[in-house]
Amino acid sequence: MSYYKHQKEIIDEDKKKVGLFLGTGSGKTRTALALAKGRTLVICPKTQYEDKNWQRENTIGVDLTTISKETFRRDVHILPHFDTVIVDEAHTCLGVTPNTRQRKKQIIPRASQLFEALETYMEKIQPSRLYLVTATPIRSPFTVWAAGKLLGKDWDFYQWREAFYVRLPMPGREVYQAKDDSETKDRLAKLVREIGHVGRLEDFFDVPGQTYHTDYIELTALQKKRIKDMTIEYPEPIVRCGKVHQIENGVLAGDEYSKPEAFDNGKIDKLLDYALEFPLMVIFAKYSAQIDQISRAMESKGYKVLTMTGATKDRGQVILEANNSKQCIFIAQAQVSAGWELPDFPTMVFASMSWSVVDRIQGEGRILRANHLKKNLYITLVTKGGTDEAVHKAIINKQDFSDRIYATGK
Repeated sequence: MSYYKHQKEIIDEDKKKVGLFLGTGSGKTRTALALAKGRTLVICPKTQYEDKNWQRENTIGVDLTTISKETFRRDVHILPHFDTVIVDEAHTCLGVTPNTRQRKKQIIPRASQLFEALETYMEKIQPSRLYLVTATPIRSPFTVWAAGKLLGKDWDFYQWREAFYVRLPMPGREVYQAKDDSETKDRLAKLVREIGHVGRLEDFFDVPGQTYHTDYIELTALQKKRIKDMTIEYPEPIVRCGKVHQIENGVLAGDEYSKPEAFDNGKIDKLLDYALEFPLMVIFAKYSAQIDQISRAMESKGYKVLTMTGATKDRGQVILEANNSKQCIFIAQAQVSAGWELPDFPTMVFASMSWSVVDRIQGEGRILRANHLKKNLYITLVTKGGTDEAVHKAIINKQDFSDRIYATGK
């Protein structure tokens, strides 16, 4: 088995418990498998489990068992011992907050059930090797704290909270906000390097320049009318925020949107223009109804269209068909942004984005891979003046979009 230089350096160093915090497309899966020894358990998202990604990458004969995160959380108390544990997309398993709760008369960090299950399992079986695999370890400062705790760091919870958060003046509640100054960010990045191997794809390879372009779209008269109606139908600001975002992307507009003129929205028009120019194109969209609209519009013009959402069962076959195509419009749900690749596709359009910056980062990596480096074009479609533009501003600033903050101004 041959490895890239950065993979070989990590494998030769042979750390037994470490984070593999390498950029999307840089070969984290094969690196983790090369480090594994003995019976090996991989805990991964359900989609990767169903697609058998790890089994396909296991060309060196690791004694491998894979399990979805959901099954792991359910069966943690009956799982046997494994010598090596690998946690894929580890950032989704490190849900620790700055708040506390009481358990058995003790004050403990308020954490997700999945993190508590991981912590319990690690204490129970004491694996000789543990690898946390993710391209995005800094979802929040406490994501890093949680990773460090699993990897053996004795970082004090309260000192960490004092160092990386400020308490907001909210009567009767404990509300903390992560510090955002450059000095604090640099300190956090240094601590990430203490517990893991870090690096972007461009740190390891001579990556060609990537092109980014934003197209701003005006609302149609029908969309404006429907958004105006939302004020009366949904008086709660947070609820209305989500509804408006859907309308800005051509969905949730009532019976009127079942009419043919529903396709006359700016995003659909732009996508049809792009299809004339780019025979191999990936389109990401947040909403299933939007994916359906785009698909029907493309098919009505004679294009080959393949779609992949969270409900897709035969993902492997869909990806294989796309990779074997000379002309294909591949439409994927924005939240299904990891565990697959289309390295020959040179163009990606974000028709709408999920509210998670990780999904955007992961999405871009589907067509930029270490084994097929090339120039790519990334286009973002943004509806002007509302929630869609606010989402765009948050994501390009490397922040998750908060509907609560946007809708209430708090």
